Amino acid sequence: MKAISLFSGGLDSQLAVRLMQEQGIQVIGINFTSPFFGGGAELQKAASALEMEMLFLEVGNDYLELLRHPAHGFGKNYNPCIDCHAFMLRKAGEMLSPLGASFL
Repeated sequence: MKAISLFSGGLDSQLAVRLMQEQGIQVIGINFTSPFFGGGAELQKAASALEMEMLFLEVGNDYLELLRHPAHGFGKNYNPCIDCHAFMLRKAGEMLSPLGASFL
């Protein structure tokens, strides 16, 4: 079985991937990048330690449009953009079939 993980390289991402791997599930990490976020040496180090495949997807004009006109408004506190989170889940979900993954 294969799964896709939205992988930031943070502790939560690493633990979630490790739990799936211990169940025999192959995990492919997806990290969204832009000139402002994504990638980085620590993320690469974490993915390497987990011996998992990583894909880096650059956000484009559709993401910029979402930032200009978020459907759920401009948030605050720990999760400032509900729309950004939904965008990333939707884009990763579009990769399920092409990657042969069963779940996200």
